[in-house]
Amino acid sequence: MCGRYTLTKPAKTIKTHFGQMEIQFEHQERYNIAPTQKAPVVLNRQGQRELVGMRWGLIPSWASDAKTNSPLINARAETVHEKPSFNQSYTGKRSLIPADGFIEWQKNKKGKIPYYITLKNKNLFAFAGIWSEWGKNGEALRSYSIITTECNSLLEPIHERMPVILAPSDYDAWLNPLTNPEQLHGLLRPFPSDYMEPRVISAAINSYKNDRAECLAPAPPTWPGELFSSQ
Repeated sequence: MCGRYTLTKPAKTIKTHFGQMEIQFEHQERYNIAPTQKAPVVLNRQGQRELVGMRWGLIPSWASDAKTNSPLINARAETVHEKPSFNQSYTGKRSLIPADGFIEWQKNKKGKIPYYITLKNKNLFAFAGIWSEWGKNGEALRSYSIITTECNSLLEPIHERMPVILAPSDYDAWLNPLTNPEQLHGLLRPFPSDYMEPRVISAAINSYKNDRAECLAPAPPTWPGELFSSQ
């Protein structure tokens, strides 16, 4: 799964990466984006990209209540096209989620160890996302979910799932409502291990209240046989 991620790049880097688009959300650098918080999302509006702010944790349009104890932060690539909570969004409301890293916790007999996972070149990238708009009694709320897939060989020792990271060359196909289902399914694959880098980070990341650069500071191995170097 993906339960936390980062977007530490400034707004100008986001604009450069995603190209010409209408900006409707004021982005500030984020070091610990958590479920139910608002974050930038890229949409396709009649052929024009648009950057908006949405709540992380999808609320289906047909839900009776916007309040839930189990926000739908992730959707499995294997079933996103058929699950009632996701299939309408997958068909007509796909999105790009700007990010430059994500956090996974490796379980061991001593607890959970947080890993910060980025591209080796530390560049910005995009998760494959879906979104929905919920409204009742004059209230309108837009929310999103990040699609996950099986892990690549590099991350498999940490967790069995990882978010789908799209190549920039696939952005248009993912956002285009006319892209055929077979092509869409082909995009929902593990990102190549050769381009990724994990490292152990501070336990400060465990609290959603901590949203500062220090959360991503490298931490030394905490038990013998650490799987990855923290350097």
